[in-house]
Amino acid sequence: MNKTKRIINDWDPMNLLSHAPDDEYEDEIILINDFLAQTSDVNQLAYEIKFIFIRMFGNDFKKSYDDCLEIAKQLLN
Repeated sequence: MNKTKRIINDWDPMNLLSHAPDDEYEDEIILINDFLAQTSDVNQLAYEIKFIFIRMFGNDFKKSYDDCLEIAKQLLN
């Protein structure tokens, strides 16, 4: 989970970490790790990352599929 946490926190897709605790994305990280245990397909993972953040943050999540794909590649690397 440390790798996922590092990657997601470095990405900071909602720009929250400058004023939020470093566990701000903990729920999303857990969901991403659960999905990582089920797939090694980068496209599926990218869609799931996008879906997770939309579910958690609604329309405030503005990152594109391509942004999520880059994160998926890092997570699977």
